[in-house]
Amino acid sequence: MIIQQKTIIGDNSQYDIDKNGPTGSFPARLVDILDSQGVDRQKYGEPGVIEKKDVTRFLIAYSANGETHLVQTWEMTQSASERSALYKFLRDMKGEAPVFDGKYDYCDEIGETLQVTVSSKVSKKGTSYNYVQSVAPLMEELAEKAPKLESVVIPGGRRTPLDEDPSAPFKKEAA
Repeated sequence: MIIQQKTIIGDNSQYDIDKNGPTGSFPARLVDILDSQGVDRQKYGEPGVIEKKDVTRFLIAYSANGETHLVQTWEMTQSASERSALYKFLRDMKGEAPVFDGKYDYCDEIGETLQVTVSSKVSKKGTSYNYVQSVAPLMEELAEKAPKLESVVIPGGRRTPLDEDPSAPFKKEAA
């Protein structure tokens, strides 16, 4: 079971990242999540058939060459299936499988550090953009090299509100 985000703020399709950062593997931090409910998408394996889907994207900040850069994931269906892209992304980011027990909310992962591998691609229209190729847990000794949550500027503003002052250190609720 996926816990639905209560509030969606701003544009609900993707983050408007105007500058590509360098590619490679970097210390990073998950800084925001964009959930969209009831989006029309083509049904898998059935061309021309449209269905409503709940989807999500993750925004990651990484440090390279003394600067902070942003990269976003592909759109992922909100699914707790072990075969889903969301499940695999969370498993790879955390280093262990997420437990979708009705209490776990992947938005609680905002602020967590990770290692991100960023690649670049050119769209059919000729636009170059970066994307998240892979994620992994970040070695503890590299955590200080990841951008600080409170210092990252999110284009269009935060989509997932934090329950605390964004200038305060990120904290999770005790279970």
